[in-house]
Amino acid sequence: MKKSRIVQCPKCLPKEGIQIPELSLAEKRKILESIKVSPLQAILMLCEKYSLSHLEAKYMVLHIHTVCGFCVGCSFDQLEGEYVHCPKCKSLNLNWKL
Repeated sequence: MKKSRIVQCPKCLPKEGIQIPELSLAEKRKILESIKVSPLQAILMLCEKYSLSHLEAKYMVLHIHTVCGFCVGCSFDQLEGEYVHCPKCKSLNLNWKL
């Protein structure tokens, strides 16, 4: 079984966060490209490939910005780190440098 991490956004439900799989660089690229084409398609792919629930997959997709460094909640443009909360609006960001 793949390792996983718990991520939590103070603005979203469930408040306790969700568990997401540790992903390789290639997997992150594939997810990001899928989001650019169709967020719904990305959700379905995450459900199928990683056995995530629809809620978990949607949670992930909604917290990935297609431009690294930008916040999904307020477009703050100086995010540092891969799994980070925005200092301006506090939204969780899966800020993948690809």
